[in-house]
Amino acid sequence: MTQRTIRLPEGFYLHQVDTIDNTNEEAKRLADKGAQSGALVLAKTQTSGRGRRGRAWSSPVGNLYSSLLLRPRCSLAEAARLTFLIAVAMAEAIETVTGMQVRPDCKWPNDLMVNGRKICGILLESASNHGSATDYLVIGAGVNVAFFPDDAERPATSLASLGAPVSVDELVSVYVARIAHWLPIWEQKGFGPIRDAWLTRAYGIGDPVVARLTERELHGTFVGLDDDGALILREDRGDEHRIGAGEIFFRA
Repeated sequence: MTQRTIRLPEGFYLHQVDTIDNTNEEAKRLADKGAQSGALVLAKTQTSGRGRRGRAWSSPVGNLYSSLLLRPRCSLAEAARLTFLIAVAMAEAIETVTGMQVRPDCKWPNDLMVNGRKICGILLESASNHGSATDYLVIGAGVNVAFFPDDAERPATSLASLGAPVSVDELVSVYVARIAHWLPIWEQKGFGPIRDAWLTRAYGIGDPVVARLTERELHGTFVGLDDDGALILREDRGDEHRIGAGEIFFRA
């Protein structure tokens, strides 16, 4: 294992490997063994990288592959909103380490975009404890630092291709520091401040959007988030829909 120069704030500790199947699976294995909240799994490469809806996640050495284990004392529904906190924390970290050269937008529900191209994906997985209470939460975050796939389903980019090569270790250190900043705010004040911070950098807000749901497709305008983190879609005739899950496509 290669020594890394990562500085984590109090309450977080590093579990690092060179190669792993995927960091979320390793974080879940640690959780099942009783690992404490704050464990951060970091890998140089993944042999079975996985994104949302089971999509493969390209994992060449040089990018960031991480998963954070948390044990929040709340319901699963409340814990799920932490994906917005992670998005804000990573966007702020990217801004910081690139000297504001790269300023990502947050795309609902769990991506970061730069110039309309994906630079970061976030994958949240959870386990319950006695019904709706949260046992643990694993939040994976992958960032295209040095490379990006040219055969991805949707256009992607990387920090290097944007002229902002950075150290993965520095990015991780700042990312976790921003999580440490936002977590107490979420614990003390709830989702509201996180929602507000996310909306200031919301990708496509005010633009036409298509929501592909299980049984139908909705067309309208993305006008905001509700108090639970659902996307608010307003049809041309004025009807509003709250989208809690589904595929979102922004029309040119």
